[in-house]
Amino acid sequence: MQVEQSTGRSAPNNLEAEASVLSAMLIDEESLAELVHLVQPEDFYKPAHQHIAAAIQTLAERQERVDHVTLAAELEREGKLEDVGGRPYVFNVSEYVPTAASARYHADIVRNHGVLRRLISTTTEIANRAFDGRDEAMVLLDDAERQIFEIARKGATTDPRALSELLLETFERIDKFRGRNATTTGVPTGYVDLDAITAGLQPGELTVVASRPSMGKTSFALNLLERSATEGYGTAFFSLEMSSAQVMQNLLCCRARVNAHNLRRGRVSNEDYRRLKEGSDGISDASVFIDDATSMTPLMLRAKSRRLKQKHNIQMVIVDYLQLMTGGGKYDNRALEIAMISRSLKGLAKELQVPVIAISQLNRGVENRDKGGHRPRMSDLRESGAIEQDADVIMLLHREDYYQETEQNRGLAEVIVAKQRNGPTGSVKLRFFREFMRFESFSGHAEPVA
Repeated sequence: MQVEQSTGRSAPNNLEAEASVLSAMLIDEESLAELVHLVQPEDFYKPAHQHIAAAIQTLAERQERVDHVTLAAELEREGKLEDVGGRPYVFNVSEYVPTAASARYHADIVRNHGVLRRLISTTTEIANRAFDGRDEAMVLLDDAERQIFEIARKGATTDPRALSELLLETFERIDKFRGRNATTTGVPTGYVDLDAITAGLQPGELTVVASRPSMGKTSFALNLLERSATEGYGTAFFSLEMSSAQVMQNLLCCRARVNAHNLRRGRVSNEDYRRLKEGSDGISDASVFIDDATSMTPLMLRAKSRRLKQKHNIQMVIVDYLQLMTGGGKYDNRALEIAMISRSLKGLAKELQVPVIAISQLNRGVENRDKGGHRPRMSDLRESGAIEQDADVIMLLHREDYYQETEQNRGLAEVIVAKQRNGPTGSVKLRFFREFMRFESFSGHAEPVA
């Protein structure tokens, strides 16, 4: 009814189809089992039908018999019996006798009309707010996309799948995961010791990877991207520092183990070219999307990520790097702006249920520290308060050979899992091949510390 009040037009509905669906639920147990999950009370247009559908759902959830007698009793218990027209209306609804096939068809009509009404309501609200002029355009656009994305998600339905089909997919996953740490439940990093601590990059979690400049944080992000491309995990890579062409070039060098500096100077041997070509063949069909917009706000990032999730079902988002983002509004200081960006990235991970990896810088305190050496700490994060609070996982990259190279530490990198909300912290050693922009597993093992 609200749709009519806001638009002055009759909202999409089909009362006969609604009555048919309710009748099928009341007279046929098999139809009830199917339809109670296919349509929700809010899909019905008539308020009386909404109350009846909700009462049927309540009875079904309590595993009680569903017929016109128990339905009337439940409506009376809820104080809704008179609202629907009393017992005569309940008995009248059950007089429709649809076939199972027609009930499913009518349920599709009811659900489709429900989606259309929600779409009308949302777009009308957005239009009114646009005319009102109190919201900024990008804020309004973000809210519109979020609400429409939610309508699309709720409107989608899935049917049960055959065991044979599921077995085939399951063994495809088993073949893919063979040899990988059995405890990895998220998107794997490709580093066995690191995955042993984190169980992979988890959906719905914000992971911050931070270091001082020249430690290899962008290279680490590219390594995660390369692994996701190889393993078939759809990934969005937002590069605020490099162009998409540079990202692709460095990704190929990382994958093919070709000297990136030589490639930039055009010094590519036949062997290098062969390895680059072979490396590209392995990821040419990967569901990887690179965005190199130099100016990125949380609103823009969410909008682009939502579209990629809806269209390509991406399973991970990487942002390189957090401090290059802008809040898109006015803030009293940079710390408040970073806090808003950090909170937004966490919200994006929860909304899309994907891991969000945010590359971040550490402040100069690492270099200026007199005691404890140059090994980074969480407190070294720039504008660290909000990032520390919002991040589920914080990884700090450290290379002691950057400060003082020795035979023992040359090419040795350390990933310090300084925070993990749902797991242990620890330290993992990796080998860093700077010329290839590549991290590889080290023979050492994880060192849990908490």
